[in-house]
Amino acid sequence: MRHYIIILFACACAVACTQKKPSADEMGQMMLTEARAAYERGEYAAARDSIMSLRTNYPTALAARREAILLLDSVEFQLAQDDTLKSEFYRRKLQHDLEKLKIEN
Repeated sequence: MRHYIIILFACACAVACTQKKPSADEMGQMMLTEARAAYERGEYAAARDSIMSLRTNYPTALAARREAILLLDSVEFQLAQDDTLKSEFYRRKLQHDLEKLKIEN
């Protein structure tokens, strides 16, 4: 019985050692998929962070990096648009508040 356990353990170790480690391209594509999912959820900062991590950790994943450039442009556009909308909102709010103060005084 003891021999069977040792043989089973040896087989399990052999199987574990032969499993293929994901390549840089595969890992890059997985990170790109994560970035796209974050973008779709409107989590633009998280998408940008994933793209930057992809670029840093997998510099040889060229196909994923090329696609990530386009996604990063979309992320930056959305962030800029959000900032523009925020600044417009606060500009209008400030104007409204100033007018309200003039009326009350």
